[in-house]
Amino acid sequence: MTDQELEQKLRTALEHAAPNDFQGVLSRISPKTRTEQAPIPFEAAARKKKRRWAPLAAAACLALVVAAGGGGWYLQNNTVASVVSLDVNPSVTLNVNSKEKVLSAVPVNEDGGDILAGMDLTGVQLDVAMNAIVGALLTQGYVDELANSILITVEDDDAGRGARLQQELTDQANAILANTSVNGAILSQTIQNNQQLQQLSDTYGITTGKAALIQTIVDNGNSLHTFEELVGLSINDLNLLYTSLTTAPAEPSTGDGTSGGSASGSGTAAEPAPAIQSSGQASDSAYIGVEAAKSAAFAHAGLDAAQVTMGEVDFDYEDGRMVYELEFYADGAEYEYDIDASTGAVVKFSQEGGRTQTSSSAGSGGASGNVSSGSGSGTAQSGAGGTAADIGREAALAAALSHAGVSQDQVYNLEVKREYDDGRLEYEIEFKTGGWEYEYTINAADGTILDYERDN
Repeated sequence: MTDQELEQKLRTALEHAAPNDFQGVLSRISPKTRTEQAPIPFEAAARKKKRRWAPLAAAACLALVVAAGGGGWYLQNNTVASVVSLDVNPSVTLNVNSKEKVLSAVPVNEDGGDILAGMDLTGVQLDVAMNAIVGALLTQGYVDELANSILITVEDDDAGRGARLQQELTDQANAILANTSVNGAILSQTIQNNQQLQQLSDTYGITTGKAALIQTIVDNGNSLHTFEELVGLSINDLNLLYTSLTTAPAEPSTGDGTSGGSASGSGTAAEPAPAIQSSGQASDSAYIGVEAAKSAAFAHAGLDAAQVTMGEVDFDYEDGRMVYELEFYADGAEYEYDIDASTGAVVKFSQEGGRTQTSSSAGSGGASGNVSSGSGSGTAQSGAGGTAADIGREAALAAALSHAGVSQDQVYNLEVKREYDDGRLEYEIEFKTGGWEYEYTINAADGTILDYERDN
């Protein structure tokens, strides 16, 4: 029996289950009978009879539907099997049944409402809806060469079906972008019933897909970021951060027989989250670019590009701005710079070992810092005597040791770094003693302890 034949039988059964022939019965009663006997409350009786038979008829029809398999047919066509979300900055969610037909399309934010304006996607196949949405993202300028990333997320309790949809939608999005001038970058993932992500989604008014991407960055970023500070970023910026976390070049030689390493930790390679697949490269065309960031750092360090061996180059997000993190080596010294990705300003820098650096000026409008590092090897060496604006390495170390209540001969793994952070010269001091690890940040101007940690 076809679905159409089943529907017709159900309709006929309902129409005849509880007949309402009150006027016909009334016409067959003689006037004499009606006047000589007590009035019969026909309408009340008819209504009572209808109420009595309606539930029975409905139950009988329901039994017929279930027996014929129609209940399964109804549920299959009207139950959400998968939830598909697309994020750029506009965010849209599609509720889809097991036949991959859209049951509803929901904008998650205001820009998502602009994308769906004028579209009625209810009842259309998922691939048709996908074409319409990606097309709108392109024509309205949300996806272009400046910001080319799209996040596709499939939420499905059936892992196999979810993975299949994820791959099909990713291939489709790549095919659409390939027919345009945009070199797209697609992130995709499959999620299964994650209450934590659902709570984050509800709290911040974002899709669970974007919540999953942010949580992955937070979990793999050595706790340098909080979820809340990243939630306002676009998918393209999040893609840049994610790519920096999940890819890291081999450590180069410093030229003195040692290999370089990332002191900041933010460039540390992390295993990609299994659920996130990446294709294409996120665009940084909205920013100054890596070469311009290098030029700003080299100028500030007083170096020529020919003198430099590059280490890691990463993207990061600090104090509300995207930055390029650069690590490089020259003349036996290791340099680390944070360059504002939008302006080219020097946000932070440090130097370990190597030659004396004098009268450095901030390149590209960056912060200036008169860094006078003494020559030496091993831990960072600074002029012990200090200057009017710098108490010197030994005084800074003495302040930290005094606060910890230990002498220098009691500590090991001592490291002293002289850094310029947000316009202030500081000493970063680390050492171990008595089963404890100490970390101090000392103000280079007066020896005040700015920050202090002790870990067992």
